[in-house]
Amino acid sequence: MNGAASVARYTLIELTRRRILLVFFIIGALGIAAIGIGLKVFSSAFTNGVTFGPPGSAPPDPAVLNRFLDLMFINDLVAVLGIFALLVAFAIGMTAIYHDLESGAAVAIFSKPVSRLAFTIGKVAAAIVAIVAIVGVLGIEATLVGFLFGGGLEQTLAVEIVAQIGNSLTLVLLVLALSTWMNNIVAAIVAFIYNAVAGVVVALHASMVAGFLGDNQVLKYGLDVLYWLVPHQLVSDAPRELVRAEFELFAAQNPPGDINQALASVPGPSGAADITWWLFVIAVMASLVYVAVRRRQV
Repeated sequence: MNGAASVARYTLIELTRRRILLVFFIIGALGIAAIGIGLKVFSSAFTNGVTFGPPGSAPPDPAVLNRFLDLMFINDLVAVLGIFALLVAFAIGMTAIYHDLESGAAVAIFSKPVSRLAFTIGKVAAAIVAIVAIVGVLGIEATLVGFLFGGGLEQTLAVEIVAQIGNSLTLVLLVLALSTWMNNIVAAIVAFIYNAVAGVVVALHASMVAGFLGDNQVLKYGLDVLYWLVPHQLVSDAPRELVRAEFELFAAQNPPGDINQALASVPGPSGAADITWWLFVIAVMASLVYVAVRRRQV
């Protein structure tokens, strides 16, 4: 365990020196601040005379308009957090092990009383700490900026941050394993394609569950099998809460049944089975990292 702790500490120090991580963090932090400041400026300077509905409709109540802008802001924050969480995952996965292998540092590490298991544990632990720290800080910033608007969905946003961290962990472990076998850029491309295919499978499965793909039993069985063969992202209640809040905001203009139809098209939050599957996938990905490290000749 001392060897794993030493590797983790060394890896974290090395990650702080990686410019790509610093660039992604700065862009993410500035992007979140820009969304908040930009929306605040827009809400105070350009909302006079804004109407919802047919031409000639009366301007909405200022409180309704402000609430609508709050929801827009939260929706943008969710999207930004997801994008930068994935970018950070790629940056960590591409460098945490690959840099040691290419620079020859791995030879020096294995010449000491450090087993390959301890090396893997240290690398995975460092990746987890880095993901939690970086995405967590961005999430805290997003939550603090959210208080400027008083959107009332801060708790929902906090759960979304946890979900994004979980999704990033799956991806970073996959890139770590692949980068042990191949060039880190190629590893990132393969992981990106795999992650995109998994996202398509999950989206199709959600559409099937919602009843949008008909009642073809062969298609249903095939998507059920594929769904449990790919890692699917953890989902918070944020998407549904945003849709629900928007419908409640304009309840007078929407028939009561529309909200149920709209919610049916939005994936619900991950349940116990999804979380259990995510834990299993994390264990499998971590094992793949160990197998890759063990079989790599250094």
